[in-house]
Amino acid sequence: MKTTDRIGPGASGAARPAYPAKPAEPAETTAATAATAATAAPQPPRRARSVEPPSGMPVDARARAPGGETRASGATRRRTDAADLPPVGPQRPNAAAPRRARSASPDGRTPHADGPMPLAQLVGGATAERLDRSWGTLQSARIKNGHPQIHAWEDALHPQRVSVPLRNPRGVRLQEVLDLQAIRDGTPVLWSIGMGATLYLGPHTQVETPAPGPGGKAHRLGHPSLVAGTRDETTGDWWGKQARISGELLWDAARQKFFITNQSGRYSRHPDRGADQMARVAQHFKDGGMEVEVRPIGGA
Repeated sequence: MKTTDRIGPGASGAARPAYPAKPAEPAETTAATAATAATAAPQPPRRARSVEPPSGMPVDARARAPGGETRASGATRRRTDAADLPPVGPQRPNAAAPRRARSASPDGRTPHADGPMPLAQLVGGATAERLDRSWGTLQSARIKNGHPQIHAWEDALHPQRVSVPLRNPRGVRLQEVLDLQAIRDGTPVLWSIGMGATLYLGPHTQVETPAPGPGGKAHRLGHPSLVAGTRDETTGDWWGKQARISGELLWDAARQKFFITNQSGRYSRHPDRGADQMARVAQHFKDGGMEVEVRPIGGA
């Protein structure tokens, strides 16, 4: 008697002889084959262990906290904080973190290879141009002896600095974060508009230094302490420490009003700072819940 099977649906129905069953392999052969297959099967990758750098090698600068110092090629650099930049469009999910923005070299020299990304490349040329028109171009502190006039005690950020991003998305209330009574008592608050049009503020603070300046003048934290920057200790070149327009917040006791000026010898003496920029600064204060009058100096 012949054993037959069908090929499947659609077949002609012709029968074919069945093939004899494959003889069973010895038990020891089957076990050896299974062991070999288990050995050849790909194993899940093991997690990489963190390895401490060899003695004498510097830790990756990217792992340092903002404001920390790094050393490369014998030069000491201070980290630049990322600027608060205006939104430039919807963000893709899981997109890579943006690189830091870079302000231009004060003397136009070729940027360092490890420098941050230029602002126009980060936010787009149209946005960068709009910021320049609305708030003034980014400028270094006034140049003196070939370098921006930034004192040694202004390298770091002001310890009492307050930041209010454009249109105040965080809802900062300036009356709550500023010492208004100190302003009424005669201590002005310095303000600067930074790279991304963020408003930075900090009181005019005297600092402890080994000796006063020429003529016994006390050392105080000025406008450069409000904006972040990186200084090459070898060449004295600065990256950052630039502002669009700067001034002071003061109190008029006679009229019982707060007002702002564009008083800044290191940042406001440029032709593209004027009444339009000061009006926008006043609106920035208003967005922070503080009404101020505009009292420009020098025909702004």
